[in-house]
Amino acid sequence: MHRQMIAAMFACLLLPISVNAQQPAPAAAPKVYIPGLEQFMNVILIEHNKLWFAAQARNWPLAAYELGEIKEVMGDVQDIVPVFKNLPLKDMLDAVITKEIVALEKAIEAKDLRKFVAGYDKLNAACNACHQGTENGFVVIQRPTVPVFTNQDYRPHK
Repeated sequence: MHRQMIAAMFACLLLPISVNAQQPAPAAAPKVYIPGLEQFMNVILIEHNKLWFAAQARNWPLAAYELGEIKEVMGDVQDIVPVFKNLPLKDMLDAVITKEIVALEKAIEAKDLRKFVAGYDKLNAACNACHQGTENGFVVIQRPTVPVFTNQDYRPHK
């Protein structure tokens, strides 16, 4: 998103400017799309699904990557939607990042599927608790049964 804003600003700087020509009124700045919380959560849900299948295939580098992506999006949520329904979403996510995410990082680093599964289930429980706390308890996260993308090979490759 930041890259798009920088690219748009750079493009504006490159527009030819004629000092002597009569200029029409400047156009409004391009509208910048800022995703809402639902869009961020949908990205997390995709990465969450991919994380599960990467670990099930014992593709630990991919699992670490997917977990990193989840952390990155959670960080974006903390920056862009720090409060949701008058609740400190930033703090709520920080608790998940410092507890459940850290435990999953350790399980991935140790290449321990048993600890990963336990940590993944705890992450699901934390997500569901947050949904309950924000009056979105109808959103229930669970272990996936089918990869969201069937065209991705989750097996380890060199």
